[in-house]
Amino acid sequence: MTHPDVLILGGGVIGLACARELALRGLRVEIVERLPAGAEASMAAAGMLAPLTESTDPGPFLDACRASLGLWGPWVAALESETGLSVDYDTSGTLLVALTEEDEAELERTVRVARELGEPADDMGVAALRHWVPDVSPEVRRVVHLAGEHRVDNVQLCAVLALAAQKLGVVIHYDSEAVGIERRPGGTVLVLGAHWRKEARLLVLAAGAWSGLIPELPALPLRPVRGQMLMLGGIEWPWRGSVRQGSAYVVRRGATGLLVGATVEEAGFDKHNTVGGVGDLLSFARRLFPGLGRARLETIWSGLRPGTPDNLPLVGLIPDWPVLVATGHYRNGILLAPWTARQVARLALVKGEEEIPEFSPRRFLERS
Repeated sequence: MTHPDVLILGGGVIGLACARELALRGLRVEIVERLPAGAEASMAAAGMLAPLTESTDPGPFLDACRASLGLWGPWVAALESETGLSVDYDTSGTLLVALTEEDEAELERTVRVARELGEPADDMGVAALRHWVPDVSPEVRRVVHLAGEHRVDNVQLCAVLALAAQKLGVVIHYDSEAVGIERRPGGTVLVLGAHWRKEARLLVLAAGAWSGLIPELPALPLRPVRGQMLMLGGIEWPWRGSVRQGSAYVVRRGATGLLVGATVEEAGFDKHNTVGGVGDLLSFARRLFPGLGRARLETIWSGLRPGTPDNLPLVGLIPDWPVLVATGHYRNGILLAPWTARQVARLALVKGEEEIPEFSPRRFLERS
């Protein structure tokens, strides 16, 4: 039995990012991940790094998303240097496309907020759009290029993050699941598995939608929110970024892949794809890109986002427990990974550091 300084429950992008950051600060870190190969929602995501198209409401959440996006370039460079592997990180931007008056009104709100924040938001002519995205609908009324929004291949990212963490001494235990937790004398925490026990000075809870199911801990109000996605193949567009109409989007993946997503469904822990969900995605793709009718339908999948009642993250300590929560990122876990890792390291290492109230678990636990 080993006794790390920090034990992390969850081997997705948040858990891996936190492990690497804590290991960089000199701590002995281990990860427990219930899947044999690791990651749930992190592997299912589209990899958009898009603060403004996810939230235009000013406040701590938008601030955190923008701050995290600013970390991404140096973060990817460091990961590539540490591992010798490459990450498909693209800075082409997002194209916001309007087909209807309602689309135009939503697009204009985003543009207004972007310009107030000093973010680039430039109108693109329809002819230029057709050059970059030849299959786009002739019904497009307006298109705006948000150059400050990026994308990453999140599947690659998870593999590179895992290797970077392991090179720093992080031990990852796959196919392992916590079944119980105990507070120990001296302020440590004992985590019990079916056939293992691990004691640590700090537990980081980064198990996504499953984080609210950990026995003995105060109940966290997390829920799974299903997102169905599909990938088309054989797409020979010059455009390498993402295209968005309202809440639906397409994102380039690899040389000729195109991700189409994503549904937002309250379906519990059911990860099955459905005829209705896949049908809605295909209808969106055909409506915005009628030229894709002959594209290959390569694969379909779904993931479970970790949602909270206010759809804001949970990043902070559980009162009276040596437990830091890092979950509840909903649609923005990939984007917020480097920012969350820094927040977790700050709270773990500096006694008395203040949490961001809007993200603290106390906002729910103190009500119960």
